[in-house]
Amino acid sequence: MSQKPAKTAVELESMIMAELREYPECDSAGVVVRSKDIGWDAVLVREQAQLNDECEARLTEIIDRLRQEFDLTD
Repeated sequence: MSQKPAKTAVELESMIMAELREYPECDSAGVVVRSKDIGWDAVLVREQAQLNDECEARLTEIIDRLRQEFDLTD
């Protein structure tokens, strides 16, 4: 059993968005956290059709770190 604290999807989304807002390339991005078979994942959602590669890279860095710290709760 995991010893990591569990957060809801809304809590994780809020944490991720707080960090993404520090980067101008992510100013219009939103995030959705989803459960996976093992753990959780997050994806960018934007009003614009094209996703910003720099923002995607920032998101990957953030979720890789947060996955080590937190599990997703129901």
